[in-house]
Order: sequence, then structure tokens, then C-alpha cells
Amino acid sequence: MGAHLVVDGYNLARSGALALSEDPAGSAGRDELCALLAEYARAKAFRLTVVFDGRGAGRPDRTRAAFKGGTAVYASARETADDVIREIARDAPAGLFVVTSDRGLAGTLSARAVTVVSCDEFAERLEARRIAALKGTEEDDKGGAGRDRAKKGEGHRPKKADRARERTLRRL
Repeated sequence: MGAHLVVDGYNLARSGALALSEDPAGSAGRDELCALLAEYARAKAFRLTVVFDGRGAGRPDRTRAAFKGGTAVYASARETADDVIREIARDAPAGLFVVTSDRGLAGTLSARAVTVVSCDEFAERLEARRIAALKGTEEDDKGGAGRDRAKKGEGHRPKKADRARERTLRRL
């Protein structure tokens, strides 16, 4: 498998960016979210880990549960999903994608070689992939040759950091 995709489960489910038929707090909602993410990860050849908060759940220890296409990690009652994601990122090689809209977590991960994607942006990619599958086309088809727009004036090239981020996100 290629890159590793780590998703802050409740953060994505409760962002409102995904239309889930079940409540994400229940096991049916978590299963629906994991199935949706597993389909995407399988198509993109990513290793998938979905992390859920454990506070208030009464779990004394961190638990893992395998599901078809990935692994769900439930944080213990003493830690948050953010803590678990930081720990995964600390030990991960290059090529780690983290999906979260938590600014505090994104700020600490940006110092590492981790690509952070917001929940809204990732949900758009999921939806584009779903629509492309319904149409029978590939969402990444852009032609590749030539410019998208006619060149007018100066300074239309994005910044170097933005171009590097876009190159990395094309894999996602």
C-alpha cells in the first residue's frame, strides 16, 4: 500500500460536510463512516486509520477494531483523538495524510512532514469521487496538456508552497 490516511472520525462526521444517514455517535453511524472511507482508501490504495474520541465512553484503555478496509482506533477515556493522531504522526514515515478541521491539531502537525486536509476539502473529494463513479469517469482526468486558461498579465503563478501542497494533494 502507498500512503497512510488518518481520519479524525467524529470531527469529519460532525462537520456537516458528509451526508450520513445514521448518527455518528452510534455504532451504525461509525460503521457507515468507516465503510465510506474504506471504499475511498481502497480505490486510492491508501492504508486507512479512523480515530474516534474516547472521552466519556468509559473505555479505560485505547482499543483497536479492524473493519473491512482499515482500522478504527478508539481513544481511551484519558485521551482525545487528537492525542492519538499526534502519536501516529510522530512515528509515521513520509506520506501521511490527516483529515481534521481541528486547528490546534493541524498546527502541531504542520511542523512535521504531514499533509493536513480539512474535513470540508476531503468531503468535496469524496463527493467528486462518488459522482465520477456514478458517471463512469475518473475525477482526476484533467487532460494534462496545455494551460487551463489564457495567460494575461503577470503574477498568475501560485506560490511555491501552494504548488507543492497541490502536488501532494493530487495523490489524495
